[in-house]
Amino acid sequence: MTLIAEHMKAAAAGTGEVRERILLAAARCFSASGFHSTSMQQICASAQMSPGGVYRYFASKDDIIAAIADHVRQRNNEYFGRMAAEGANLQTFCDVGFACLNDQMNGPEGGLFCEVVAEAQRNPQIRVPFENSYKESREMLRAVLARLQSQSQIEPSLDIDAVASMLMAIGDGLLMRSRLDPEMNFAALWPALNELILRMLLPTASASTQPTK
Repeated sequence: MTLIAEHMKAAAAGTGEVRERILLAAARCFSASGFHSTSMQQICASAQMSPGGVYRYFASKDDIIAAIADHVRQRNNEYFGRMAAEGANLQTFCDVGFACLNDQMNGPEGGLFCEVVAEAQRNPQIRVPFENSYKESREMLRAVLARLQSQSQIEPSLDIDAVASMLMAIGDGLLMRSRLDPEMNFAALWPALNELILRMLLPTASASTQPTK
């Protein structure tokens, strides 16, 4: 089970199994058909519920999208929390980043992410929580990077704000690419990407002595 499903199940402990069922059904529909091509009727059918039953929990499709976006935010925060807790060194930081991206690419989250990005450009109800989630994730990432830099594990001349933005852009780009190229094998690409990130971030003296693979 992917982490977004796990978060939905955890949320269900407080909001009920019916709400969980609706969100999981909507996630499947959105991932397969996109937000605009998915109707509330399709979500109802996927959840095996009547429209009246679904509207008791969500007033609109936008409300469902916002709830799913919040679950994605919680999942991202979980991974960034792991980076902060387990990031004893730069390699551990990279390993957790790989786990986060790999989880998204192998579940519905990748497709949902692309849909959320596209919808956020048009829909203020989605844009605001999306931007808040991005800022929150970026600040958590920046804090981990700043700590690693203070421990001399990252090149001191690098602008940590710029590094955080660029690393998030790399992750976003890989997620989008994975939806356009279903044959892309992220696990096979990871060793090269891992080495590139280390070469970009390691202190200059350390990077020059890294063995080539």
